[in-house]
Amino acid sequence: MIKIIETERLFLRPLTLEDADIAYHGWTGDAKVAEYVSWLPHYSIDDTIEWLKEIEWKQDDIGNILENDNYIWGFVLKETGELFGSGGLIWEERWQQFQVGYNIMKTHWNHGYTTEAMQAILSFAAAILGIKRIAGCHAKENPASAKVLEKLGFVYERDGITSHVDGVRHFDNREYFLELDR
Repeated sequence: MIKIIETERLFLRPLTLEDADIAYHGWTGDAKVAEYVSWLPHYSIDDTIEWLKEIEWKQDDIGNILENDNYIWGFVLKETGELFGSGGLIWEERWQQFQVGYNIMKTHWNHGYTTEAMQAILSFAAAILGIKRIAGCHAKENPASAKVLEKLGFVYERDGITSHVDGVRHFDNREYFLELDR
């Protein structure tokens, strides 16, 4: 059964179509937030709606989580109830394993929220999904994401190249991995 994950300052919950407006105006439609990721900023709320449909959690008739190629949560501040970002686990074909991904509103950068949320998601990955090894990467020009990965215990393994979904643009990245059987 999908349950909300609670951390010291956050609730992590599956996103719904009702979140489209805040997601679009908060982070999915923000070019600055999308600057160092492989997806393109959403150009309309319809793009965000389609994305929300793609990341919908799959469950059986009695509520058990079904295997999926992504597990994405919305990040909500406990204190205010504000939804301000998303993140989770995304299947990465080139590594044949899950990698972490996260995006939050610029107004919430540098408060430790992403690290806090991703620690809880990594615990879920190990305990509920049985994942033993997970990947993470960041654009070389994005040291903030490097800090998150390093705080989470990821270990740098190599440099690489990430292609945008448009197939035209690419950026140099740093690739990290984390053993979860700790």
